[in-house]
Amino acid sequence: MGTDLPTTAHAAGTAGMAAERLLRLLRDGASRREYEELLAGAQGETAAALRPLVDDALAVRAQLEERRRREAELAALYETAGDLSSLRDLEAVLQAIVRRVRQLIGTDAAYLMLNDDDRGDTYMRVTDGIRTDSFKQVRLAMGAGLGGLVAKTGVPYHTPDYLNDPRFDHTIDDAVGGEGVTAIQGVPLSLGDRVIGVLFAANRRARPFSQAEVALLVSLANHAAIAIENATLFQDVRRTVDELTEANAVIQAHSRSIERAAALHERLTTIVLDGGGLADVADTLAEVLGGGLLVLDPRGRTMAAAGTDPVVEQARAEGALPDTCPAARAVREARVLSTDARRTRRVPAADGGGAACATPVVAGGEVQGVLLLLCRRIGADDVRLLERAAMVTALLLLGERTVAEAEHRLRGEFLDDLLSSPHRDPEGLHRRAALMGIAHGRPHTVLTARSRDGASRRRIADAAAPYAARHGGLAGEHHGDVVVLLSGDTDPGAQARALAEHLRRTLDAAVTVGAAAASAGLEAIVEAHPDAVRCLDVLLALDRDGEGASPEELGVYGLLFHQTGRDELRRFVRRTLGPVLDYDERRSGDLARTMTTYFACDANLTRTAAALYVHVNTLYQRIDRITSLLGPQWRHGDHRLQTHLAVKVHAILSASAEPG
Repeated sequence: MGTDLPTTAHAAGTAGMAAERLLRLLRDGASRREYEELLAGAQGETAAALRPLVDDALAVRAQLEERRRREAELAALYETAGDLSSLRDLEAVLQAIVRRVRQLIGTDAAYLMLNDDDRGDTYMRVTDGIRTDSFKQVRLAMGAGLGGLVAKTGVPYHTPDYLNDPRFDHTIDDAVGGEGVTAIQGVPLSLGDRVIGVLFAANRRARPFSQAEVALLVSLANHAAIAIENATLFQDVRRTVDELTEANAVIQAHSRSIERAAALHERLTTIVLDGGGLADVADTLAEVLGGGLLVLDPRGRTMAAAGTDPVVEQARAEGALPDTCPAARAVREARVLSTDARRTRRVPAADGGGAACATPVVAGGEVQGVLLLLCRRIGADDVRLLERAAMVTALLLLGERTVAEAEHRLRGEFLDDLLSSPHRDPEGLHRRAALMGIAHGRPHTVLTARSRDGASRRRIADAAAPYAARHGGLAGEHHGDVVVLLSGDTDPGAQARALAEHLRRTLDAAVTVGAAAASAGLEAIVEAHPDAVRCLDVLLALDRDGEGASPEELGVYGLLFHQTGRDELRRFVRRTLGPVLDYDERRSGDLARTMTTYFACDANLTRTAAALYVHVNTLYQRIDRITSLLGPQWRHGDHRLQTHLAVKVHAILSASAEPG
């Protein structure tokens, strides 16, 4: 027994030393291999006594490692939550989420899918570590595949080998196989009871995911869902703030626009009240809008101009806007607009030379002119100001037009009284003539105008009145015609043609004008008027619509201006066409008109039938009837000339005999 005591004491000492070494290994965080080496170095009873101690030490080591791992995960989660909470951009939040998943779990790839409530599925939103486009564009129906199942149920799923896992509806195996993904775990992104998407971690090799990894991914998903909601709310708030900022800017701009418009309106109103004219309006607009300004009449002629723009200078010098100017198109479009479609037209003024804006001036239901703005830049506020100025311009034009119409009406009334009752009040007529500027001792030209092209007598009178005023004369209506009286001894035919051209350009219609010269004195004017009327009748009877002439320019037809000649011509017509005229009177026939058309068409039967709107057989019957009445000679030789002349004279006499 004596020999056993030392041995036991030695063993106990050895075990104590081993226990101390185990504690040092725990303190130093030694590896499992070092524990195994300690156990391997013990022998006999020492090894048997040391085994439970090593097992306990390894258990303590495992608990310490698990605690350190959890502490690291918690620290990482805390850091992740801090990072995500600091991000405000939704795209940055989503990218940060999948990047942290790969870092914390150590997988080959991570990705995030969001639910589409409108389409009822879930779609790939962001990825990290994914290579193929087909995988990045995946959409899953609710319940399909691992992701669709998580999105539908809100329960985490994981698999070490997705392609061979029978639990899932394999609808995207081509995309998964093409990416090479094998092991997948997915957890729901939830806000309360609502699943908004799925967060995934994936590897390209088959391996199971531990419960700790699943728990970590769930924790990441919870933080991610909150971060997504915060970023979404922040974006909504920022969008709302931006909209409010934009609305405030619009309100401020609108307020400035109103103030600017009010200031312009006040200045324009002052112009009207102070008796200003179009030039004042143009100057004000050019100053306020910062460009060149033209006030044009409906024909494109310059009524007022302001500014130093080259186009303005050219229009001021030439008296009209050049047709070659690019802005002329906007003017043409603006001046033909009706009051129901009144719109401002904008076009580039020239290559690199700014813009042009044309606004119609509408008064009395008609376009009275155009405001043309030429500027480097033309904004919506400028257009509104121009349209406001167009209304003021319309008021000015209406005022000027009213005054002019009153003056023209007085002049027209005097002219009608002179021609209707020259002997009723001679002294009064002379006094009124002096007031109208009609010089008693000067010669005049009397012109009469009429249209068969749609221009009413009133429109012709309105267009002739300012023309007459510019030439020191007057215009009015008398017995269905427009009468114009011009002073001076200018060639009557030339004056007739000039007036006809003016009326054509102004009215865009053919207006025929007859003229006759009158010597000095009101009596001569009265005597010349019938000659001007008969000249007009002859022109219309000869189908010379839109022309102007005097009696001296009508050749043989000038004989019609003398009453004795007219009587002889009536007898000539009677001798030549009597049977035809009698036939037409008895039968309400149309033989005389047929002969007129026949000669006008150079005796071409086909053209004559077309002009009369009758069948050629009907024309043959009429020609046969005329031949039976006049004899076959009416279409041949000198008889044809006599017949043609008689037909033409009959038409002229008939036209001049009709009441105006």
